[in-house]
Amino acid sequence: MKLNEIIQTYFDYFNKEKLPYMKCNTCGNVFYYPRTVCPRCLSINLSILESKGEGEIYSETKFANEKGQVIVVGLVKLDEGFKMYANIFSRNIEEVDINKRVKVIFREVIGGQKFPFFVII
Repeated sequence: MKLNEIIQTYFDYFNKEKLPYMKCNTCGNVFYYPRTVCPRCLSINLSILESKGEGEIYSETKFANEKGQVIVVGLVKLDEGFKMYANIFSRNIEEVDINKRVKVIFREVIGGQKFPFFVII
């Protein structure tokens, strides 16, 4: 598949509120970000799979935006073994911490297109 086809497939998954990821059929490496070759072995024999959408916070950063709202961006390690960056939403910002369990949610962001975010389980 070409990169733009992979990205469109990801967008289609998001709109169905499903979290895609990629797996190399040659070496078994799993990764999130759309690519046309495996970052480990450079194979083009790749599959797009559906994640359960659950994992844990691997790292997180809290900062205030220009409106004074606290935003949390984290690196989430999903149960399937891949990591991805995403915003983490919580009513209690103090509960957002490394190793906390999270699950994916989807919200419309631009022109009706949904994107993944995470919440504490």
